[in-house]
Amino acid sequence: MKAVRLLGRRQVALQDYPDPRPQDGQALVRIRASALCGSEMHAYRGDHALDGNPGHEPSGVVVDASRSRRWRDGDRVGIHAVWGCGACPWCTRGIYTFCDRLSGCPGAHAELMAAPDHVCVPLPDDIPFDVGALLAGDGLGVPYHTSRRLATRGGDTVAVVGCGPIGLGSVLLQSFFGVRVIALDRSRDRLEMARRLGAAEALDVSADDPVRAVQHMTQGRLAEAVVEATGRPEGFALALRLVGKAGAVACNGENAEVTLHVGSDLIRRDITVFGSWFYHYREYPEMLELVRRGLAVQDLITARYPLAEAQQAYEDFAALRTAKAILEP
Repeated sequence: MKAVRLLGRRQVALQDYPDPRPQDGQALVRIRASALCGSEMHAYRGDHALDGNPGHEPSGVVVDASRSRRWRDGDRVGIHAVWGCGACPWCTRGIYTFCDRLSGCPGAHAELMAAPDHVCVPLPDDIPFDVGALLAGDGLGVPYHTSRRLATRGGDTVAVVGCGPIGLGSVLLQSFFGVRVIALDRSRDRLEMARRLGAAEALDVSADDPVRAVQHMTQGRLAEAVVEATGRPEGFALALRLVGKAGAVACNGENAEVTLHVGSDLIRRDITVFGSWFYHYREYPEMLELVRRGLAVQDLITARYPLAEAQQAYEDFAALRTAKAILEP
């Protein structure tokens, strides 16, 4: 089979690999769509070559179910990015992210993948493969799991700090829920994407005073909730300044260290701060139902590339020219 390989220093190649062989309890899936994720940029920009690629948001068709106990040839599936062991108490509850033996989805930017039965999700015939990749992957999964914990209501104001793919997913989802979304970023292109996805306001943090602007928009209350999706200390600091009394800050950006004054930032304003990583396998049917009700997940996708154009796909994604970009083997 052919698969993408990251060579380091922003170089990408398409190489031949042996076809994967499914083990007992696995299905062989021909990948039809594989989404790029911001977490891949570390490896893309890094100095060292990988044996393969860090793609982890695929969907496709089962082409060999001979070792599977759950799937049949021809079944359409998405593949959950976090591979739990499938047997521990967390996994049996459909919460793979808490499994002590979890592993990652290996090298999804490829023609074929052998995946354990329990990490595949059914993809109905009316759901396109590219939408399926976002449903089974980070694109909708992270914003959806975050939204459940934020528990926002129609009429609330939510500020989304950082309009990369995950931030844009929150813009789309919160807008769908009837929430007033204020999107904040430095990229005018990303802010325009946020407007198209439903943001009521879009603020360029390099040109505006974002705190004063949000105060004005909310008659001084600030936001009931803030999604921090930059992964930068300054983004987290801004999120704390944008959240109103008794509000919540959800951290999707993976900051290593931030500055936080527990007394003034949290205690004296009753602020909740929490982290939210991936979605639970058991939440997939709920997301599928939202798509059936009209959630336009396809609007998050701004570019599609054949596998042979992976170099261009990574370049465009790194340059912020795309939101969710899809490789189509």
